[in-house]
Amino acid sequence: MGRKPRFEFPGGVYHVIQRGNNREFIFEAKEDKEYLLSLISKYIEKMHFRLYGYVIMGNHYHLIIKTSEISLSVLMQRINNKFSRYYNRKNKRTGHVFENRYKGILVIDNRYLLSLLRYVHQNPISAKMCENVADYPWSSDHCYRENNGKGMVHIDFILNIFSENRRDALIAYIHFMDENKKEDIAAFEEVDVIGRINLNVLDDYCKIEKKSLEDILIEVIQDKEIVEQIKSGSRRRNLMPYKKEFIQQALKYNYTMQEIGKSISISHVAVHYIINHSE
Repeated sequence: MGRKPRFEFPGGVYHVIQRGNNREFIFEAKEDKEYLLSLISKYIEKMHFRLYGYVIMGNHYHLIIKTSEISLSVLMQRINNKFSRYYNRKNKRTGHVFENRYKGILVIDNRYLLSLLRYVHQNPISAKMCENVADYPWSSDHCYRENNGKGMVHIDFILNIFSENRRDALIAYIHFMDENKKEDIAAFEEVDVIGRINLNVLDDYCKIEKKSLEDILIEVIQDKEIVEQIKSGSRRRNLMPYKKEFIQQALKYNYTMQEIGKSISISHVAVHYIINHSE
């Protein structure tokens, strides 16, 4: 039986996972990682796709890509074939370098995209290669933290999800990445045969996301008068513990600090301050 076609379309955002053949460690050397990045940069210019995030591990890599008119499969074939020729020539070997097929998982919405980027950047932590996201040099995290919009990583789209104010967005991004929360591998790597997220996993993910900020606020506070005071943006000190508890719960549902702040009439910076400094 032939393989089913991938679920791809122009302008789609995809989580790409490519592993070494037999899970071999093909990216152990610094120059091999550098060469892969140079290829990705080259094909960004030639094929006009956008790269939202990446991490290069020892035996695999992750990309978050927004495609253009050129299909994801063509793009991946070019990158992998070019790298394979380089790798075999360098190591005087023959044969497959990568697994036959990459995984290309369609990203379902912006909130999922933020969690996906955190999952990608957490890969080295999960592999016990470092303790903090910012410690690993072979991921796109440093592009965001350094506000480097001139490199190959297109940082604007994701930072603007946090806030259209760049300073606030960077604060929110760093808080989100450094939060002590480990993303679930099943929500980002379990796919069906045509490249869509496993429907059972997706259903569970969407169930978690259905609770609105209004519902979270009411559930946490359970006092109508206090709820209205918080929603109005009141700065009364006695409201701070309630605000902090609400923000903590909202963050667990992967709401951004921009969304949380808007729901209670305060800025994203104020949200960040409350979660980190209030008692």
